[in-house]
Amino acid sequence: MPRDYSTEAVVLGSHKLGDADRVVTLFTAARGKVPTVVKGVRKLKSKFGGRLEPFTHIQARLHEGRNLHTLTGADTLATHALLRDTPAALKGGLAFIDMLNRATPDFEKSSRRYNLLVRYLDEMDAACRRYRGKDATTTGDVAVFRRLTLAAELKLLLLTGFLPHLGNCAVCGSSDAIRGFSAPVGGIVCEDCGTETFPVTAETVEAMRAMLEQPLAAAAGMDTGAQASGEIWRCIREICRYHLSANLRIEP
Repeated sequence: MPRDYSTEAVVLGSHKLGDADRVVTLFTAARGKVPTVVKGVRKLKSKFGGRLEPFTHIQARLHEGRNLHTLTGADTLATHALLRDTPAALKGGLAFIDMLNRATPDFEKSSRRYNLLVRYLDEMDAACRRYRGKDATTTGDVAVFRRLTLAAELKLLLLTGFLPHLGNCAVCGSSDAIRGFSAPVGGIVCEDCGTETFPVTAETVEAMRAMLEQPLAAAAGMDTGAQASGEIWRCIREICRYHLSANLRIEP
């Protein structure tokens, strides 16, 4: 590939570098997760302005370096500003990019993960627009953003190769008396194989199956209770901890 290239990208986050520069983490369509130097971005007259806020979808022009690439230009495709301005959506968005960051090595190309990220941000934006002008702190509104995030995280587990086994007991294959979830074996387990497990309800298992089988947008309209959502989050967190050595910091 040429050392100068253009690609769509989503900003995941950034940190300071020296007095005027930043290192921005971009998830790109062309080369996966790319740590990128942005020179002079902290100066008042920076040409990048607000294009490097988290969740911003850009057309990026980059120069390839040994360990860090350099951003030479950027055009905004979508700001996702409404997502950042809606507290429940912001929490969900930060949870998803935290998981994406931890589950994806630098420079590992994955167009499917990139496409999932773009779809997720678009669906979260759409949910923000639907609830704009309402009291977005109500339980029902907050639950929509949480369901979308949990569904996206489950689909991300599928793309990383650690899809939870949800059809029957992951140890013996039985479909009877499913009582819990085990991260070491990677799925649901029956009462006879219940070592290193925590309890999950039938509602939780059905909700996870639906989130994996249906399009991401369908998660917004699912009737998933608070207990099931909490158990789904625990399943995702423990799978990441055990199989990806990733301790997720943010619960959606």
